[in-house]
Amino acid sequence: MTIDMNKANKTNKMNKNRRIKTENDLLQLIQPDCRHGNKEGYVKPQMANTLLHETIKFQVVYWLRKNGYKVYTETAFIDKKGKADIVCFQNGQAFAIEILCSEKDERFEDKRDTYPEEFTLVKVRASEFDYEKFCL
Repeated sequence: MTIDMNKANKTNKMNKNRRIKTENDLLQLIQPDCRHGNKEGYVKPQMANTLLHETIKFQVVYWLRKNGYKVYTETAFIDKKGKADIVCFQNGQAFAIEILCSEKDERFEDKRDTYPEEFTLVKVRASEFDYEKFCL
């Protein structure tokens, strides 16, 4: 069996272009100041959060970056009231990650309506977090 490398390269380029377009479309759902003022990969600490919350947020961002995700922190969405601790993208998939320290599960469930449906909402409970076992 012979492989047409030209055809394979064109297919890979089309897939890459499709993935980039999808990620750009998803970025349009984020407030402009979070897209441009909050650099990709930058961990923006919030002094209103506990040190535990911020430490877990950093560890999650570190894992995501190490595994090839594009990451934004403290990200507000357009036309929604939600603000995610972490938003990340990879291969056209989008995740909104919430770090929970003292919040109840009911409050987490209430947040589902404040995030765009294109984002998969992920809960990271600080008391159960293990960097070595974390994955998306």
